[in-house]
Amino acid sequence: MATAAAASRVAVSAPVFGSDRGVGSSGIKGNNNVSFSNKSWVGGTLAWESKAVRPRHANKVLCMSVQQASKSKVSVAPLDLESAKEPPLNTYKPKEPYTATIVSVERLVGPKAPGETCHIVIDHGGNVPYWEGQSFGVIPPGENPKKPGAPHNVRLYSIASTRYGDNFDGRTGSLCVRRAVYYDPETGKEDPSKNGVCSNFLCNAKPGDKIQLTGPSGKIMLLPEEDPNATHIMIATGTGVAPFRGYLRRMFMEDVPNYRFGGLAWLFLGVANSDSLLYDDEFTSYLKYPDNFRYDKALSREQKNRSGGKMYVQDKIEEYSDEIFKLLDGGAHIYFCGLKGMMPGIQDTLKKVAEQRGESWEQKLSQLKKNKQWHVEVY
Repeated sequence: MATAAAASRVAVSAPVFGSDRGVGSSGIKGNNNVSFSNKSWVGGTLAWESKAVRPRHANKVLCMSVQQASKSKVSVAPLDLESAKEPPLNTYKPKEPYTATIVSVERLVGPKAPGETCHIVIDHGGNVPYWEGQSFGVIPPGENPKKPGAPHNVRLYSIASTRYGDNFDGRTGSLCVRRAVYYDPETGKEDPSKNGVCSNFLCNAKPGDKIQLTGPSGKIMLLPEEDPNATHIMIATGTGVAPFRGYLRRMFMEDVPNYRFGGLAWLFLGVANSDSLLYDDEFTSYLKYPDNFRYDKALSREQKNRSGGKMYVQDKIEEYSDEIFKLLDGGAHIYFCGLKGMMPGIQDTLKKVAEQRGESWEQKLSQLKKNKQWHVEVY
């Protein structure tokens, strides 16, 4: 991954990925763990660990040569998932969904996070193949209150795993879901009747529960792989990090014979506070590839921007604006995923920076779209 010109040894604060690393039913032996924030993925399940026993980011610090790091990837199967020339689209439709099974549901965030976000692993038996950057549709059980006798409408969720899933065997897909809870503005109390139907169904699900899936859908966020040395700038707020987790696992965790990433992946993640960080230990582990991965966090309730206000992702973009614009001029892809409210602030920042550089943002944006460098999925 890292070039030969890089330092021969790099410091890594991360789980150690052995060359025979694997979990679950992948058929690969190994006893290493992929950790999220304060929990670890162990043998295909997530196990909570006491903060008193294992503080956040308390992974063993070691030295690993670049050559060793490049060999520490996980074998994946079946490799015929690489053979399709076009992405699968709408294999299962709302009128005939696929019945999948919940494998696990685990809370991703700490106690001080506002709200609850869960990592949900779904067993589709290899029958609903997908590509990184696509979405699954979920039909929650029950009746549509607006259409008596009809099922609920489909809710779309970005897939948070690679095509091989968290068990690396092509049989599962993962979702990153924030529980939607409604609080009455007058009383301040939760009103369960107005809570998000699908997000609460998913976050409350138990292993073995059945789930109706549609899709996969979407092409705008597919990872362009024609140039394995390309630059990918990923900007996410909250659960919008889901597709980027899939990209990064494909780039840095999985041993995919026909995709050897040698470019730059730069992730910007905006959340409320440290307890709200999603997959933080996993992302931090990729810093062992210093030439190929950068990771910047915007914690709005803990950090201040240059003006003394809250730190949002657009402030981080402004902080690195010269570098980002140069990378875009050089052909970099830029991706945005998260709540649609993130885009106006980001667009304003990019426009301001462009004007400071004597450029027209409208013309630049038009060119980025024409060159297929601009990828947006907001909800």
